[in-house]
Amino acid sequence: MTPGQMNAIVHEKQTATGEWSAAMFPHEPSTPAPAQKCLPDQDAADEQDVNSAENMDDTEDNEEFLEKLISITSKSLPKLEVEERYNITRELGSGSYGHVLQVQHRERGTSMALKLMSKEHTGRREFLWEYCVALCLSSHPTLLRTIGSAFESSTHYGFAQELAPAGDLCSILNSGEGLPEVQVKRCAAQLADALDFMHGKALVHRDIKLDNVLLFDQECQQLKLGDFGLTRLEGTCISAMSAVLPYSPPELCLLERTESLALDSSLDIWAFGVLLFCICTGCIPWDMAMSPDPKFEEFSIWQNRTIPGEAPGLWKVFTAPALRMFCRIMALDPNRRSPAIEVNKYLHLPWRMGTSEKIQDDLLKTISSEACLKGPSEDNTELGRNLKENCLQQMQPEVIAPEKTHTIQMGPNPGSNPSPHEGSRLNGPGLEP
Repeated sequence: MTPGQMNAIVHEKQTATGEWSAAMFPHEPSTPAPAQKCLPDQDAADEQDVNSAENMDDTEDNEEFLEKLISITSKSLPKLEVEERYNITRELGSGSYGHVLQVQHRERGTSMALKLMSKEHTGRREFLWEYCVALCLSSHPTLLRTIGSAFESSTHYGFAQELAPAGDLCSILNSGEGLPEVQVKRCAAQLADALDFMHGKALVHRDIKLDNVLLFDQECQQLKLGDFGLTRLEGTCISAMSAVLPYSPPELCLLERTESLALDSSLDIWAFGVLLFCICTGCIPWDMAMSPDPKFEEFSIWQNRTIPGEAPGLWKVFTAPALRMFCRIMALDPNRRSPAIEVNKYLHLPWRMGTSEKIQDDLLKTISSEACLKGPSEDNTELGRNLKENCLQQMQPEVIAPEKTHTIQMGPNPGSNPSPHEGSRLNGPGLEP
């Protein structure tokens, strides 16, 4: 879709209803970038050079598309107060960014989540970026759907998203207890699909955590990744963090104040691995992925061994196949991390030690009956490509009708990057390392 076509569609919808239609990225990237850099071999060097150039072109195309959409949105952003369009039901979350409210559309009677960002703490450009990125990702079934209805009030910027009663992953995780393995694998498969899609668009989420995985049901049959407030294009330079979080990869934790790091999808893959550990065990693996944290030092020594040895600490609960999976998606060298869809290779294998043969057989039957968990039989990369092609066939400009949305609850602190003492429930009771 060209910028001209997008412009016409947007203005047609704006004129007809006063709300925006969904906007999609103009085309599919030529190759999934993360898969190309995993475990490189010398024979593929020339091919990787070509792919890198193509991925750079894709990044530039998506950046141009987003900038165009931001410009159009900024010029036509309606001004209204929340009460003019919505009835407020309750508050779902709050933070320095503003509030997330459960609201009901006055005309349609549809319930949805309304994210309000305080103008005192959020710039217009920051708000427009998050909204437009979220709108562009709304076609994918495992990414939170954003309703094309953005506005500004006298004190806030706002836009609407899906709403649901099941909360987030934090809400179903008990102290020191992992989720049942079938639920863990449902989460793994759906999140891997979401990340593969985002990374194929040269976008890095940057805030993968329990709070941002939103549930449609308590059994994790359907879930979605949300909160794109920190999402940026690959290659964007970021500075050292003001606070180190358990999900942060070692290369980011080690940044000095004066240094910067070019964003890469491998940052998301590491955080994805930490999240999988959390839902498997009910614990975080460490406070920070750097010395002098003893939990991380044990993991680092184990990862660096040339001869396989006993897994450290809490990692002993995992089977050999699961440990291989974690080694690949949580490689200390970011250039050697596998893409997110690597986990699909391990869905038919047991992840926890001590699973009886009967339980494992029942688990395999359950997994094989769920389409979302059908991993690749031979070629993992081809699976990711096919999934992406299936989604892209549906990526035509469309009107997102609020009355047809499903329900999903926003996390308590979307659009933010809190310190461990501010907003992140990973440091709450029961999730200590």
